[in-house]
Amino acid sequence: MPGMSQGPVLFAFDGSTHARAAIEKATAILKPGPAVVATAWGSFQAGAPAALLAMPGDMVQTAIETLDDAGREAAEVLVDEGLELVRAAGFEAEGRTVQSKGAFFASLLHLANEIDASAIVVGSRGRSSIAAAVLGSVSTGLLHHTHRPVIVARADDEA
Repeated sequence: MPGMSQGPVLFAFDGSTHARAAIEKATAILKPGPAVVATAWGSFQAGAPAALLAMPGDMVQTAIETLDDAGREAAEVLVDEGLELVRAAGFEAEGRTVQSKGAFFASLLHLANEIDASAIVVGSRGRSSIAAAVLGSVSTGLLHHTHRPVIVARADDEA
């Protein structure tokens, strides 16, 4: 069995209550050290062919660029929020936004491999199995497609 990675901990952060809880719970049990906080975002480019049926190509391209800029900027804001939480827990963290051309978990796994992450921390939205099957689940995708340790946490249910 190969040795454990000595790379940074990868915190996948989407701004949700569950992602915040995952950071809180994981930083309470992990030794502070190097970390990467990442937020994945998707391009609207995949929708271009359908839009071309209704609008001129230059209008579609301008709209896609505007939407993609907004998506990238929103991801940067989320990364900054996640960085604040991780750094407050004593980690030496850097932020990354990851443009995804498909499933977000796959883009996050690509990043985990690139940085040789020692572990991946992610929140679980707690969707039903039906919703997860239809909508997909980043945490499930990460758990089933990596050999790296994955810490999945969700916010405590409010009583």
